[in-house]
Amino acid sequence: MSKRLVKTGIAGLDIVLDGGFLEGDTVLVQGLPGSGKTTFGLQFIYYGSTQCEETGLIVSFEEFPTQMLRDAKNFNWDFEPLIQNGKVKIVASSPHAFYHQIRDPNSDLNQMLSEGKIKRVFIDSLSHFQRITNDPIELREILNSLLNRLRQLQTTSILTQEIRWSESEVSLEQYAVDAVVQLFFESINKVQRRRFLEVLKARGQSFQSGRHSMEITNKGIKVYPIPVPRGRERELTMRRVTTGVPGLDRMLGGGFLEGFAVLVAGETGTGKSTFVRQFIAHGVLNGESGLYVSLREDPQRILQSARTIGINLTPALENGNLIIHYVTGDVDAYKLFWEVKDLLEKGEKEGKPIRRAAIDSLSDLVATFPDPTYMPQYLQALVELFTLHGVTSVITLSTKATDGAGHSPIDPDLARGIDCILMLQCMLVHDHVRKAMTVVKMRGSEHDTGVRTVRINDGEGMLVETGFEGMPSFIRKLQQLAQEQSGDVHIS
Repeated sequence: MSKRLVKTGIAGLDIVLDGGFLEGDTVLVQGLPGSGKTTFGLQFIYYGSTQCEETGLIVSFEEFPTQMLRDAKNFNWDFEPLIQNGKVKIVASSPHAFYHQIRDPNSDLNQMLSEGKIKRVFIDSLSHFQRITNDPIELREILNSLLNRLRQLQTTSILTQEIRWSESEVSLEQYAVDAVVQLFFESINKVQRRRFLEVLKARGQSFQSGRHSMEITNKGIKVYPIPVPRGRERELTMRRVTTGVPGLDRMLGGGFLEGFAVLVAGETGTGKSTFVRQFIAHGVLNGESGLYVSLREDPQRILQSARTIGINLTPALENGNLIIHYVTGDVDAYKLFWEVKDLLEKGEKEGKPIRRAAIDSLSDLVATFPDPTYMPQYLQALVELFTLHGVTSVITLSTKATDGAGHSPIDPDLARGIDCILMLQCMLVHDHVRKAMTVVKMRGSEHDTGVRTVRINDGEGMLVETGFEGMPSFIRKLQQLAQEQSGDVHIS
């Protein structure tokens, strides 16, 4: 008979564990001081007693109960009523006294556990058992005896342990327990530190491997699992989604296809953010709900910039048709993915499904990855998220100028899951720098493959000159001169 899964109460962790820990398992939570081990255990007990009607036991070898309960109130966890009602029990003891009490069938602790009412146990911390003996063989026997007793009682137990990451070998405790969770607080670059959680082991159940983002909020621990593409089939309609950029729909054969993921790449100053604003505005001003994720500019600057090209987004923002999700401070790409997912699901529940979304820009996420090689997989998971919700998405990417050989500055692995790629670039024409656009890729549709001039005018915004007749006269003259010099055309 399969065991029941016990929910942890830690947002995101149950996703990593595919539902929770197995009932009756012993779980070792390891980490450096300050990594969140005690918070982990308290959150597990509090959630069980308040949401699952499961009585919990807290055993502390370090902190006095009053100090622990005081710290818990920082997360709005009030244990005092739970203790008074018998839903949570606290034992402050020494490792030696606790070990003998749990082995003595006549002790108050053992009788309390034997009643079967306690379903969750938190022991903080297992490191103190080394004070009982320095003999590794005796320590193993003590540990196994404790763990086996907890398993016999069918309690799901969290046991914390401080660990030095310089230790390369697997510890005795890791072998003995049923599951191992490690908490990290590490540098990801020269100026940022980030928390991570990794499940190293979970006997008898599946789980998502890798280091997942984690943060400690005023409501406790939150985990943001690594976004992984599931390989689900995408159901795309053949309905066209107009871009709101004059001339571009003509290049695209009528616009993007609904559910497309579009990458707008280009050098700084080529108009990527302007394009995003027009695309989002064209939808929200026509009754479609839109999501604008900004990693650089705050909402007021976005609204102000939109007004300079004749777009007033304030009414759409006020009536809920537009959501501007501005990420301040250190950007966490994993966290951002789950925030976007929540916003998409919230829109569907409230009857305002988001139909257009933009992320400006992907370049700001690159430095946030512990491993930059994961970026293509992350982008694919993001694209899958949008398309599964029927959202046509635009993602900007800052690139370097193309070289003289015409090589693309976009990583092929990054572009693989993208449906449409628009390249913006600056070109020197005569003695002027001109913006230009090229449709590098357009899946499932014919499109203009030419290099077209782009203009951005005050009060009008971006427009693409798609025809010969729309080109400025000096460009036509230069083209005629080039053809004449090549011998292709002779003008009398």
